[in-house]
Amino acid sequence: QQALACASALAGGPRRVRDLRVDIPDAGKILLHNVYGWFDRAERGIYVLTDAGHAALKRWPQHPVEPAAAATPAK
Repeated sequence: QQALACASALAGGPRRVRDLRVDIPDAGKILLHNVYGWFDRAERGIYVLTDAGHAALKRWPQHPVEPAAAATPAK
């Protein structure tokens, strides 16, 4: 489930691991091990979704994961 959450979060473009960990605690391990081949390292600490990852999201649609900062209302 967390691998799909990572894929959903990366569907909108490259993201930093530390930003993903806010909502997906095991994001670092999931992206590093990349068991399903859904993720690719764009640069140090930044990952993108592969074509296989996009295909997985079509097969198992997820609700988009919004960054934690965007979900927090401004004061």
